[in-house]
Amino acid sequence: MKISIVDKKDVKISVENRTIKFEDVKLPFKMVDTLIVYKNSVLNSKDIVTMTSNGINIIFLNNYTNKSSIAHAVNTKNADLKERQYRSLEKRLFIAKYLLKNKIQRHVYQLKCNRIDDIDESSFVKQVEEAETVETLLGIEGNFAREYFKRFFSLIPSKYHKGKRSKRPPKDPANSLLSYFYFLMYNIITVRLISFGFEPSIGYLHTPFRSHNALSSDVMELFRDQINQFVVFVFKENIVSINDFYKKNGVYLTFEGKRKLHKPLKDLWNGLESKINSELSLLRGMLSGEDKNGEFL
Repeated sequence: MKISIVDKKDVKISVENRTIKFEDVKLPFKMVDTLIVYKNSVLNSKDIVTMTSNGINIIFLNNYTNKSSIAHAVNTKNADLKERQYRSLEKRLFIAKYLLKNKIQRHVYQLKCNRIDDIDESSFVKQVEEAETVETLLGIEGNFAREYFKRFFSLIPSKYHKGKRSKRPPKDPANSLLSYFYFLMYNIITVRLISFGFEPSIGYLHTPFRSHNALSSDVMELFRDQINQFVVFVFKENIVSINDFYKKNGVYLTFEGKRKLHKPLKDLWNGLESKINSELSLLRGMLSGEDKNGEFL
């Protein structure tokens, strides 16, 4: 996936001869398949249709809130896969267990790589294996997350956090950055699911609610550990500073702070793309009745 980000305020974006143009930048269609655009940019409907009909997905982001919209081609793709997603809700518990078990193992491994090895992984995995409902799994996930974040924040300089996870709103720079990267990757994963032919709203561990793409959240669970580790890297390498955050009923990145993270975001995606593609291929096989070894379930 070739991601381009338009990070200029109030910029006009146009299409001419299979090229995306804004200010002095010209992007040939072949150089981009996902365009991330901030709210104040101007893009007319004709050019949106031209881009999406040529396979370019557009993610529209609000500068100051975690709200987004995605524009993509309306032609139906892989209707049979969407049908399998519906039918596979009968084995939702099995798929949800796969997702949560792998999330736990990957998060524990990430902490071990940082010389933190005091979480009882086997106990959490056993609870997952014995769970009889998705609701029970979500309770296990919540308990694990609390134990994980008790340890995770020790990896980030103390001036950036209060030692615990806070979401709505984030109460410190570390939580702000975690939420920001989760938000971006959630949208990028949604685009990837659409390109594979999945219906993003049909999830297995997560339940769709209003506009929530539950499957996007499901897939992201398998990669939050790597996103978290990337947040550690951003702070340790001083890519952003305390001055890149502001307080307003919570703590949020400034527009300039977000601009500093555009290249790191691309680096993060480049490191995750092939792994996410592999997981989506595996999931497609599971929905077809095969496990990761190609054997029928």
